[in-house]
Formats: sequence, structure tokens, C-alpha cells
Amino acid sequence: MDNKQVSSITASILLCAGVSFTQTANAILVPLSHGGSSVTVDVDSAAGMNSWFVDNAPTQNHLNSQWFFYRIGNGLAMPINTISAAAVNNPDLQTLEAAYTHAQFTLTVSYVLTGGGTLSGNADIGEAISVLNTSGAPLDFHLFQYSDFNLLGTPGGDSVVVGNSFDSVIQWDGATGISETVAQPPASRAEAALAFTTLNNLNTIPGYDLSNNIGPISGDVTWSFQWDNLIESGQSLDVFKDKQMSIALVPEPTAISILAVALGAVSFLRRRR
Repeated sequence: MDNKQVSSITASILLCAGVSFTQTANAILVPLSHGGSSVTVDVDSAAGMNSWFVDNAPTQNHLNSQWFFYRIGNGLAMPINTISAAAVNNPDLQTLEAAYTHAQFTLTVSYVLTGGGTLSGNADIGEAISVLNTSGAPLDFHLFQYSDFNLLGTPGGDSVVVGNSFDSVIQWDGATGISETVAQPPASRAEAALAFTTLNNLNTIPGYDLSNNIGPISGDVTWSFQWDNLIESGQSLDVFKDKQMSIALVPEPTAISILAVALGAVSFLRRRR
């Protein structure tokens, strides 16, 4: 049975259960929503989590892509969707679990979205990643998270800095920001970079380790974490993280124009007086 057949069966089961998502060729797009915030996760392609909207800026997608990669030993890092087709558990509109089965391990990614409510401009995503060694021998495992946020819907003009202990990061564009805190364990390595630099290295350089450049840097920025772990047989690597988004409203150009005209009129009247 190939991946397309497995994805089709998974989709049929979920539809029967009343869960809503969009399926395309070799992809399952799972939408989550809560408290005025919404995200979309493509669990069967390297696009991964590829949109995040917050209630006070409903037309601005603040996320280009966030996804996970893995490496065994000194091989080439691969996106987790290449492990197998995802087994999807989507019990409600704010929760998603996607599980992947390898000959040597199982990997599960879980999301819980919590929106801040009407016009709050705030939202939160809790994430958990679990890698269980099923191989019967120690497993030299490397987990990567790659994050490419475009705050306010634009790819440039952002800044990013990673915490010295590789357990936190903040990216901002003016008063708008996204932060992530790693509850446990802190990453082994991290990297702040300009767009696609880290992604290209992961895709092309066997044994690539993140550079530990923590920034700050500015422009079209990305940030990544890496966890290195020798997982004993029957044991697991468990990573728990939390992302918080805070969106500051930026006036629309039409509103700015109206305000400028109004201020000009007031100034003119004052001069006339």
C-alpha cells in the first residue's frame, strides 16, 4: 500500500468522524481555529504548518512555514513527512496530532491552538514532539525545527534573536512579535539566519549541524533549533514548546490618508484664524 492509499484511508476515517480538512494529492491540510485565531498544517508535505492568522489582522498570514526535520547519525536531514504517511488525530478544532512510523522509531507531533479572543491580537500554540526508539538498539537521533515567520504578512523588515541557552527565541517587526519558549529539554544547537539559508543546508549537507549564530539579525529572517540525543531502545525524546503571537494593529493606507487629510485641514483652519 503506497502513501496515497494510506492518506486516502486516513482521510475517509476522519471524515466519517466529522473532522474537517482539505485533502490534495499526497497531502492532508488540517485547519485549526480557536478564539479568533486560525492555522493550517500540511501534515504530509514539507510545507508543514504554513499559515497563522490572528483575529485583529484577519487578512495577514504571519507564517510562511514551520516544520520538523530528522537525521540519524551523520546522514542527510529529511522532513518528517518523508518517514511515512501521517496518521492524523484531530479530535476538535484546536487540537491536532500527527504520527509517523519508521522502521527504527515512531515520531508524533501534537499542536494545541489557543486564541486570545475578539480583537485581542494574541494567540498561542503549544507543541509536543515525541520520538520513541523501537529499533532494539541505541538510536543516534537529531531533531530539527525550522521556522520562517513573515510578521504582518511581509517577508522582510523583521529581526530575530535566540536565547543564549537555546531555550527561547523572539522575532519582531515593530510592536508585533512571535516568541517561542522551550519548556524541555533546551535545544542542543540553534541558528538565526536569513531566509532559506538553514533550509538549504539541511537539504543538501549530510551531517549538517546548526551554526549556533543567535543573532540578532534583521531582514527576511528564520530561526531553527536542533536536539541531539542518543535514544536508548524503548526510550523516547520528548520536546515541549510554546509559541506566543502578539499582533499590533497597523493602520490601513486608506485610514492613514484620511487622517493626513484631516490633520491638514485642521492645520489650514488654524492658520486662517
